[in-house]
Amino acid sequence: EEGHYVVAYCPGCQTSLSSAEVGYEGSYKEVEDPSLYFKFKVTGKQNEYFLVWTTMPFTVITDTMLAVQPNAEYVKVKVGEETWIMVKERVEPVMTELEITDYQITDSILGKQLEGTGYEYPLKDIIPKQAELKTKHPLVHKVVGEEFVDVNTATGVVHLSPGNGEDDFWAAQKRGVPIFAPYDDEVKFTSDAGLFAGIFARDADKMVIDELNSRNAYVKVKRIKHEYPTCWRSHHKLVWLARKEYFLRTDKINSKVIEAANNIEYFYEEPKNRFLGFLKEGKPWCISRERIWGTPLPMWTCEKCGNKHLVSSKKELIEKAQEEIPEDFELHKPWVDRITLKCEKCSGSMRREDFVLDTWHNSGASPHARFTDEEKSKFVPTSFLTEGIDQTRGWANSLLLEHIIFTDKPEAPYKAFLFQGLTQDAKGRKMSKSLGNVVETNKLLEKNSADLCRFYMMRKCSPVDFMSFDMQELNRRSYQVLSTLYHLTRFFMDNATFDKFNPEKYTLEWALNANQLQPADYWLLSIMQQTIEDYTQKLERCEFNSAVALLDNFVIETLSRLYVPMIRKELWTDDPETFERRQTIYTLLHHALKTVTLLFNPVTPFLSEALFQKVYRKMENNLPETVNLMEWPTPNSKIRNKTLEQQFEALFKVASISFAARQQGKLKRRWPLSKALIVGPEKTLQDIKMLETLLLEQTNVKSIEYATQPPEQNNREEWVSSQEDEITVYISRQRDETLLGEGVMRDIARRVQALRKELGFVPTEILELIQISDLDTDTINLLQPYLEEMASLVRAKKVQLHTDHNTIQVEWHESELDGKKIYINIK
Repeated sequence: EEGHYVVAYCPGCQTSLSSAEVGYEGSYKEVEDPSLYFKFKVTGKQNEYFLVWTTMPFTVITDTMLAVQPNAEYVKVKVGEETWIMVKERVEPVMTELEITDYQITDSILGKQLEGTGYEYPLKDIIPKQAELKTKHPLVHKVVGEEFVDVNTATGVVHLSPGNGEDDFWAAQKRGVPIFAPYDDEVKFTSDAGLFAGIFARDADKMVIDELNSRNAYVKVKRIKHEYPTCWRSHHKLVWLARKEYFLRTDKINSKVIEAANNIEYFYEEPKNRFLGFLKEGKPWCISRERIWGTPLPMWTCEKCGNKHLVSSKKELIEKAQEEIPEDFELHKPWVDRITLKCEKCSGSMRREDFVLDTWHNSGASPHARFTDEEKSKFVPTSFLTEGIDQTRGWANSLLLEHIIFTDKPEAPYKAFLFQGLTQDAKGRKMSKSLGNVVETNKLLEKNSADLCRFYMMRKCSPVDFMSFDMQELNRRSYQVLSTLYHLTRFFMDNATFDKFNPEKYTLEWALNANQLQPADYWLLSIMQQTIEDYTQKLERCEFNSAVALLDNFVIETLSRLYVPMIRKELWTDDPETFERRQTIYTLLHHALKTVTLLFNPVTPFLSEALFQKVYRKMENNLPETVNLMEWPTPNSKIRNKTLEQQFEALFKVASISFAARQQGKLKRRWPLSKALIVGPEKTLQDIKMLETLLLEQTNVKSIEYATQPPEQNNREEWVSSQEDEITVYISRQRDETLLGEGVMRDIARRVQALRKELGFVPTEILELIQISDLDTDTINLLQPYLEEMASLVRAKKVQLHTDHNTIQVEWHESELDGKKIYINIK
C-alpha cells in the first residue's frame, strides 16, 4: 500500500528505515541535544501561555497542534506577570529545573476542558505556509486530547508536528489536519519553511531558539545527554519524517502474527518476551528504500494520469514491456528502469518508481524464492533456526511476516528459534575496529584449535547472554578439559594395548555378567547414566553452557580425579591372576571414554573424530566410517544406582575432610598414617563402612574407627582433626619406622614417576633398573622393606639404593627429598 507515513529516515543514506531496523542492537547511542522549554501564547489571553518542552527545536517549524491528556488535572501557574498552563503533578519538578522559586497555582482544569483552545504560533511571520495551514483546517494551532500524552515527564503539554512524529501523524490523520513536512531528500528545509529554507533540519535548532527568544516564546535551554536511535549503516542520527512510501499493512494481520509467534519454542523467556513485545507493536512494514542497489520495487506509474501497476513476475514484465526484452535480461537497476509499460487507462507511458525493497523483505522471502512448492511443503516449517539477538527485528521478523502473508495462516515458518547473545571483548565492550579489540576468526584459528574455541564459547555463558571473549581464558579450563580427555584416552590406549585388550570380546555385558565389577566401577557407570540423560536434555533445551559443564565435570572430576586414581594401581602389574580384572577395567574405560567422545562430538567434532579413528575404529572393525554415524548414547536406568552414588558422595566428603586435617597437621597425603577416627551421623557412617577398603586407600591410613559422638581425648598431641557439617575426621599424628619408611618410599616413587614422564618413557614400559643415590643410612634402612613395592609402583624390575652417586658412573638426574639433594638414574 502506498501512503504518507512517518518513517525513520537517515540523512546520510538518504533512505527510510523500517521500524525493525530502528530497534537493531546497538542502534541507540548516547547523544547530546538541546533541552528546550518554550511557551505558546493562548489565543485571546493577555499573559497566558502553554508551557512546552522538546529536545528537537527544529520540529517547532512543523508544529500544527498541542496535545494534552484528557483526564489529567492541569493547572495555571502564576510566574511573575505571566500564567503558564501545565499538568499539576509536574509543577514542582519543572519549576525546580527552571530554577523558579516564586510561583503560585491559581486555577486547575481538566485536560478535556482545554481541547479546542487556540494558541498563537510565534513563527508564522517567517514561515508564511504556517499561516496558510491555519486557513485550511480549524484545528491547526489548537489543543487536542490524546491518551499517549505522558503526564509523568516534561510539562504534560506536547507540541505535535505531524511531519516529524508518528503519534503526531496519527493524531492529525484521524482529524484530517494537513501534514506539514517541508523537507527534501537531504532533510533540508524546502521553500515552504520560509526563512529556514535550505537549512539541514538538525542544524536549525539554534536558529529556532533564537527566533523564539526574540518573540517572547523562549523560557530556558540547556544541553542534555540521552539515548537516541542512529542508522545501523551510517550511524547518523535518524530523523522522523512524513514521506510517501510503500508499506505492507502487517498491522492488519497482527492477530495472526501474535498467534503464530506464541506457538514458537524460544528456549528462554527473555528473548521470547522481547520478540513478542516487538511484534505486538503491530506497525505497518515500510518496505521501500531510496537506494541505488537492491531489489527494485516493481511498481510502474503512468507519467500522464498517475495510474499505478504492480508487476508480479518477470514473465509479466516481458509481456507488457513496450521494449523488446531478452530472456537473460538483468532485473536490477539501472537496466530495469529503462523498461516502460503502456498505461491501460490512458495509453500513456509508465515508468518504474525509484524505490528498492527493504533488504529484509528479500531475506524473509528466501524460503519461497529458494524452494519449489513441493520442497517448501517438505521443509517449511523448519524445525530449528538460530541467529543473533539483533535479528529479533530482522530475519526472525521478516520470515514470520512474509510466511503468514503467503499462507494466510497463523503459522510460523520455523518451529523453534534460538536468539543468541553477541560477542564482546574481555572487558565487555562491543568489538570495533576503532577500539582495536576485534578478534578475527582466521587469525584466531591459525594459533588455536577450532574445537578449543568452540568448547570455550559453548562453556563460557548461556547462549542468550552476551559473551565476553577472553583470549587468556581460552587456554585455561577449556584447554584443561580437552587435554585431560586426550590424555585419559592415551592412558587407556597404552595400558589396553599392553594387555592386548579386545573390546569385541570384553564387552560391558561381559563385565556385568562375569561378576568382575568393583564398587568404583558400578559408581562410574551410575554417574555416567545420569550424565548422558542430563546432557542430552540440556542440549535439547539449548542450555549449551550447562550441558558442556556436565562433560567438564565428568572428565575432570569423575574420571580423572576420582575413578582413575582408584583403579590405576590395579593396572601396574602383568600378574596372570589379575588378568580378567584388568580387562574389566579396560572395558569400563573403553565404554566410558568412547561414550564421552560421542557426547563431545557436537561441540568438538575434530577431536572426537580423531579419537574415534585412531582409537576406537582400530579396536573395533564393525564401527561406521565416521563418528557422525554412531548412534547417540542413551542412559541405561538398570545400571543407575542412587544409593551407591550417595555412599560414594559420603566417601569423597570424608576423604576431603581428612585432607584438610592432614594439612593442619602438616602431614603429606602420600604419607601413610596408622589410624583415623570418623565421627558423624549413623547414616553417613553406614554409607562409608560399605566402602571401607576404598576409604582406607583414599585417606591413606591403616585402620579406621567410627563413632557418632566425639571421643574424650586424653592425649590431644596425638591427633589432628577437621570438621565439615556434621562430620569430623581425627587422624593420628604418630608414625613408627614402618610408616616412615613407606612414606619416604612413596615420596621417592613420585619423583621417579615424574622423571619417567620427563624422559619420555611410555607409562606401560617396564624399566630394567632404578637407582637412587645420596641417601643417608637411616633412610636406606627405612626403605629396604619397601623396595619391591616401589619397583611395582614405578614399573621397574629392580630398585637399588646408594649413599654416593660419584662412585657409580651413570647418567644421574638431580632431585630433592626433605630439603636434601638425591640423585636418580633410570635404565
